[in-house]
This record gives sequence, structure tokens and C-alpha cells, in this order.
Amino acid sequence: MKLFTYTKPRMIVADEGKHIRNINDVYVPEHTDEEGNLVPEHFPYYSTTIFVPDNFTEEQMYELYIEEPIGE
Repeated sequence: MKLFTYTKPRMIVADEGKHIRNINDVYVPEHTDEEGNLVPEHFPYYSTTIFVPDNFTEEQMYELYIEEPIGE
């Protein structure tokens, strides 16, 4: 993944054949919580382009986002 700093707003673009997701957005299977409520299955949200603020750095990119091959 690459951070483009010369665009306004800045943007992160995934490498070819890959997509990006927030590092904390993970798959959660369907389950029942402590109160007995059914929590539906959650799939992560993926993108190939993410627009970020003008003060966003490459270090923040690696702290907040992860790149994975498409189809994984």
C-alpha cells in the first residue's frame, strides 16, 4: 500500500491484487453476548482507496491499516 502525499486530500492506495482494511476491523462470528442477545456475524470492510487527512503520515498508515490479498 502506498500513501500519496501530493494529492489533496491525501490517499492510501492498495497494491495490485490487494485491498485495505482498518487493523481493528476483524471478522466476528455470530454469537450470543452476556445479556443473551444474538450478535450477527460481522465481515470486515475492505477498500482499494482510502482518503485521509492532510496531516496523515506513513507511520500512521501502518498503525491503522493492513493490506491483504483479495480473496483471502
